[in-house]
Amino acid sequence: MSYSTQVKYKTKDVRLTIEDEKYLIIDENDTKETIDLEFIYGVSVTDSELTLYALWKQPVIETGSTRPAETRWERKTMSYQVTDENQEWINKLRKLTLPEHQATRVIAFVNPSSGRRGADTAWKNVVRPMLLQAGFIDSHLTVVMTESGGKTTQQAQQIAHELTQDTVLVVMGGDGTVHEVLNGLLSQPLSSRPMRVGVVPVGSGNAFAMGLGIDGVEHAVLRIIKGHTQNCGWMNVRLGQSSIQGSGWENEINYRPDDMKLFIVMSWGFHAQIVSKSRYLKYFMGNRRFSLVAMALLTFLQQYEGELMLKDAVKYNKEHHQFDEQSETIVVNDKFTYFVISKQPSLEKGFTITPFASPLDDQMDVILLRNANANQLTEASMQAFQGGKHVNLDKVDYFKAKEVLLRVKDKTEICLDGEIHDLPSNGIVHLKGSNEPAFAVFV
Repeated sequence: MSYSTQVKYKTKDVRLTIEDEKYLIIDENDTKETIDLEFIYGVSVTDSELTLYALWKQPVIETGSTRPAETRWERKTMSYQVTDENQEWINKLRKLTLPEHQATRVIAFVNPSSGRRGADTAWKNVVRPMLLQAGFIDSHLTVVMTESGGKTTQQAQQIAHELTQDTVLVVMGGDGTVHEVLNGLLSQPLSSRPMRVGVVPVGSGNAFAMGLGIDGVEHAVLRIIKGHTQNCGWMNVRLGQSSIQGSGWENEINYRPDDMKLFIVMSWGFHAQIVSKSRYLKYFMGNRRFSLVAMALLTFLQQYEGELMLKDAVKYNKEHHQFDEQSETIVVNDKFTYFVISKQPSLEKGFTITPFASPLDDQMDVILLRNANANQLTEASMQAFQGGKHVNLDKVDYFKAKEVLLRVKDKTEICLDGEIHDLPSNGIVHLKGSNEPAFAVFV
């Protein structure tokens, strides 16, 4: 069905039309400009002027790199002269493009140290203006500047009791900020579930946002404004130790008292060592540090011995390019080169390490290379940059599981959502997938 109205743009007559999920601007010469309704994020009428706010996605320029180019968004403002006769059409446009936001309260966790330290600027120049243009009330917008040294989790814990059904939480930072804020919130009893969380990617690592298909700051805010949500999953992780030799160790675990929730990745071996060794280069080299450290580790490639148990697991069938239907318990005792368990398809832009992972279910995706040499690991890494084609390589094992136990033979380091933790010999990592309806993300 089509809806049209006649307005003036400066001194010219133009026809505004809503048709097939699109907004059409048709001038006197029948020249059309088209904008998808999903990209209109603000409709404002003051006196005799109608103002529309929309996002425009700039064409992506190919760079020839294995990593995709960054998407650029342009905010457009369109103003027209209107009369009372246009009001019915304006109301129709509002109904099709925007939910009611006047009662919505926004609490924004802004990490001023994240990435290139641009979160505060992004809030002032992009996020806040877009929210106001969409109809949010300025007095309902609260900013919490996060603090380092583990204090972000404490700040989130303190905020948890203030949440209501009308509250939207905005997390402005990278994956580390997301991890700290969500662990803080989910450690407290929440009066309103699921809480709504919008992630604005301004960090050096933005895998969580990428997993949701968010492509930049403006796109993240657009998702928040549109208001469509879906419950989000995570991985519950506990660390422990078991000295039981042989089978049955998984039933005799001495757990540490603390546990946490993971939203991105647990890794061991080569990947964890990249994260560990590159920590010291973060403020000198940015994300380039990962490639440098990876090359050094390939030169002195190590294997990591351990015992792995996957429960309620299915294996990726390379011949049929899909996962087996029958789930089972899978046990692997071996030397591992590359070991990643993830909730996200990509850990960095273009690097599709677990291509079938989803942050919206209760499964965990497991990628393994065992006893691999430097050439085999390099080939797998290059194929991961080609849309995740590495999963079809003979040396790569790919699983989905709802519960995972790993016992390492020797003292080692593991990566939990980008943070490095020590494990003793016979140390255990125990993960369970969850999609308990505790929080929802904007999709």
